[in-house]
Amino acid sequence: MMPSNRDRAMRTQNIDGLIAAERGRIFAQATPEQRERLRAAEKSREVYRAWNAVCAGTREGNHVTGLRYLPDSNELLVYLDDAVWTQELTMLREIIRGRMEREGVSIDGFLFRTSKRGYGASSKRVLRPELPTTNPAVPHAELSDDEERNVNERVAAIEDARLREAMKKAMKASLEWKKGSDALKKP
Repeated sequence: MMPSNRDRAMRTQNIDGLIAAERGRIFAQATPEQRERLRAAEKSREVYRAWNAVCAGTREGNHVTGLRYLPDSNELLVYLDDAVWTQELTMLREIIRGRMEREGVSIDGFLFRTSKRGYGASSKRVLRPELPTTNPAVPHAELSDDEERNVNERVAAIEDARLREAMKKAMKASLEWKKGSDALKKP
C-alpha cells in the first residue's frame, strides 16, 4: 500500500527509494507487453546516459547532431555534422564502446552517418568561412645548387628508392614554393 501524501510530508525520503517503489508499482500493474516496452525504454535511457558520460563536452561530442538507439541490433546510430567527424568517430568507435562498457552499457556497435547540410550540432558554433576559389599565384623559384645538394643529403639516408624520390620531390616543391612566396613579400 502506498503511503498517503500526509505520511510522505511527515518524513524525509530518499529519492532513489521513492523512484524504485514507483517503478515497482508501475511494473506490477503492467501487462507483459508493456513491461517489455518499459525495459526497452530503460535500456535506451541507459545507452544515452553512457554516451553522454563518455562523449558529452568532448570535441568529438560537440559535432554530434543526433543519436538513436536501435534495440533490434543493439547499435547506436550517431549523426555528425561533417564527414570528417564521421570518419574520426568511426576510427574511435572501439575506444568509445570500451568506455561505455565501463559505464555499464554494452552495445554491439555504432553506425556513424553525416547529417544533411544545414544540420549543425550547435547554433552557437561558428561556421567555417568560405575559402577563396582561387589562390594568388606564387611565382616559381628554382633552387640553387646548394639548396638542391642540401635536399639530396637530407633524403640520402632513406633506403627505399621510391620513398626517397617522393620525399625529395616533396621537399623540393615545398622549398620552391616558400622561396617564391618569400619573393612576393619583398618590396
